[in-house]
Amino acid sequence: MNAYELRIHGLDNATSFATARWELFVFPEVQGFAAGATKDRFVVLYEGDSADPTAWCRVLSVAGFPATPVGPVLETGEAA
Repeated sequence: MNAYELRIHGLDNATSFATARWELFVFPEVQGFAAGATKDRFVVLYEGDSADPTAWCRVLSVAGFPATPVGPVLETGEAA
């Protein structure tokens, strides 16, 4: 399992978080979605060797949650 951190605006309650999570599940490699270290940081858990943060951010932004890639999460728990 790999992890990639995104900055996402507008996920301020359980409903918006659930909506964003379901938007990401259209991608077969996405296995999970979790809150990150700060208010606007979130972690996408995915299978495989390569992430597709551009596509993930595009889908989230179209759904009303402006998103930008931060970077892969290293084994230390920090974004690269």
